[in-house]
Amino acid sequence: MSSSIFICLISGIFWALFDLTRKMSLKVIKPKILLLLFSTLQIMIFLIWCINESFYFFITPYFFPGLTLVLLGIFSAFIFLKSIKESELSLTIPLLSFSPLFSSFFSYLFLAETLNKQQYLGIFIIIFGTLFLYTKKLNLSHFLKSFQNIINSKSANLMILVSFCWSLTPVLDKICLKYSSVNFHGLIQSILTFIFLVIFSFKDLTALKKKRIRSLTLVFITLCIGTFATILQFYAILFNFVPIMESIKRATGQFSAVIFGRIFFNEKITVQKIIGVSLLSYGVFLII
Repeated sequence: MSSSIFICLISGIFWALFDLTRKMSLKVIKPKILLLLFSTLQIMIFLIWCINESFYFFITPYFFPGLTLVLLGIFSAFIFLKSIKESELSLTIPLLSFSPLFSSFFSYLFLAETLNKQQYLGIFIIIFGTLFLYTKKLNLSHFLKSFQNIINSKSANLMILVSFCWSLTPVLDKICLKYSSVNFHGLIQSILTFIFLVIFSFKDLTALKKKRIRSLTLVFITLCIGTFATILQFYAILFNFVPIMESIKRATGQFSAVIFGRIFFNEKITVQKIIGVSLLSYGVFLII
């Protein structure tokens, strides 16, 4: 396994842990406050990084993709948190596997990145495996009905929208990283996100005073995991095509969602989920 693929895998594991702890944290804190704290910790970490290491930044070419990235990130994060709060982790997270399909289009359009036939096949197998997770019985009619099950699920619709947004964000990240170092890009993104979140969640800030230390400990762990996941993704997209990074990241997340859903939320592991996860794993094998 190459070092660039290894970075994608480790990034995927951290994002899977972040999905888990975010769902747990939403039981004790509002989504707006969680996002605000996340951006605050990122500001501190990236600021220290910029102070201790050199950085570069070209504002003119960075401005439009950078601002778009902030707004898209806030919008999709709110939708994501709403979706995982209201539905099973093992049935919402897998829908993010549509993001490699979307990102393969966006990365080709904006970055001229193209994959080989085997890698595109891997992406479609990942999507095929995801549909198995929504199949109630192992037959063709129920498999075809999985499309309808997804359409009829509000949480599923929200997660597909998130998948579309998040397929574009790493492409924008990669564009921004042409005009900024990793540390300064992270600092700018976290500062702008913080400013917008303060505007939208000022009334909710008093809620922090009512939380117990135990709850804040869980939230702090969540923020640290998310920050490491973000940094690792920056490096993953620098050394890999975006669709490859997204495929490995999402497949790792889908597998983890089934396991974590069982361990922490007592969600059932069905034959359909086992087949779906197996297909996801094979899809990743074809990609790497």
